[in-house]
Amino acid sequence: MLSKHALLSMFMLLISLSSYAAEPASITIKSAKLTQQQDTYLLNAQINYQLTAEAIEALHHGITLTFNVDLSIIEPRPWLWSKHLNTIQLTYQIKYHTLAETYQVSGNHNSTQHNFLSLDAALHAIGSIRETPIHAITSTSSITREATLNAYLNIEALPLPMRPLAYFTPGWHLQSEQHLWPLKP
Repeated sequence: MLSKHALLSMFMLLISLSSYAAEPASITIKSAKLTQQQDTYLLNAQINYQLTAEAIEALHHGITLTFNVDLSIIEPRPWLWSKHLNTIQLTYQIKYHTLAETYQVSGNHNSTQHNFLSLDAALHAIGSIRETPIHAITSTSSITREATLNAYLNIEALPLPMRPLAYFTPGWHLQSEQHLWPLKP
């Protein structure tokens, strides 16, 4: 349970963040591919993250930012909407440690944490997905499949008092365009 002082501090942070004009920010998927290695597919992707002033200020005030990368495997069908075969979610978090003046990056697919001296380096680290095993995809050459990749800032992972403002402030709605490519067996 948050104390009254903590709630007041969060409210003051929200008020100060709401006064910022939304800056151009984006999440852009530059490349993505799945390669098969024996019975496992490996995901390689390059995603560029550019944050808004609101997100950077919240990060510097102790708020952890969570980014999700959703990989979906679909079967395109000519007469109906596409059939979703699998959806895998990779989650990355960035925390700022004030005393050490470092950014800590962690992910749900591995238990490692890495520290960076700059925000740009931390964002580059979460955007460089290399040889990440995706075990949920099975190799079936009889059907045509496609893969889609989306990346976004997870508003639901923000502290509860921040969410209402984040829902209505454009600076918190950071999401990539869907990246689509054919999946080869």
